[in-house]
Amino acid sequence: MGVGVNLDEVGARVRAYRLGAGFSAEELAGALGVSRAALYRIEQGDIVKIDVLQNIAAILGTSLASLLGVGVEYHSNAASYQARMQQLENHATHIAALFSPLSYLLTTEDYDTDLAVILDESQSSDTLRTADRKNEHSAVLQTLRERREQMRMHNPSITCLISLPELRRMLTLGLVGKLGLPPAIIAKRRKAAHREIVHLIHLMRTEPLGIQIGLIEDVISNVAFQLFYKGKDVVLGNSPFRIAELPNLHVGVATITSAPEAVKLHMALFDRLWRTCKRGSEGAALLEALLSDENVK
Repeated sequence: MGVGVNLDEVGARVRAYRLGAGFSAEELAGALGVSRAALYRIEQGDIVKIDVLQNIAAILGTSLASLLGVGVEYHSNAASYQARMQQLENHATHIAALFSPLSYLLTTEDYDTDLAVILDESQSSDTLRTADRKNEHSAVLQTLRERREQMRMHNPSITCLISLPELRRMLTLGLVGKLGLPPAIIAKRRKAAHREIVHLIHLMRTEPLGIQIGLIEDVISNVAFQLFYKGKDVVLGNSPFRIAELPNLHVGVATITSAPEAVKLHMALFDRLWRTCKRGSEGAALLEALLSDENVK
């Protein structure tokens, strides 16, 4: 292994890609012809031969460069990307993020129950893929729960930008996995979306230590991004995956990179949006006005 390669990070990527590909540790170890203990050592950052990593990359449908963290990591589903987010959050001292419409770490615990229902609803009628999708959804939900618990223990500071028009859409549609649901169900899901907005209002008014939220009054890109700060090091994550109403867990490609130009451009974009966003009581008042709008009740 070359000088400068962080073996802990290589192991973390192996685990993330394994989860994203739907392999258990036993299954991947069997495909590699090694023991489960040997695979766990790899995932924990033990020295591993390049040819073994090449085999892992081939089995998991990624590249050796992505496992090594050379250039850009590519993630073709939400399960592997969420696993990498969990790993990056665990080491970050500060996170700056732009989300559409919600940052999971700023939702209520009731949102977990809603999300499980939403993901089930979003499944297509393709019975050949139903089992695979259920496994993927279970992996995402498990990682999300672990991220929430990890946040309680690690407690990084979070600065989050959220689009007001996207929140309006969420309130109008309700927390649904697909369109065309019966009116009674839609009414119930709108109440669940209402609950999450009330929670955001509380966070904006009380401003808990380490949490800052800003509202953007313009429509934003559907691609969310996060900047993970650890000392002077910054890692950028870009994701097309949506963990909200009308979710998307598998259409698109997420990326993770430390490339200076990409990081610098996103830092500049975040700073520009943060200067003009609505925060604190001003932002909370906008959300309260949104809730009072008859069109979204």
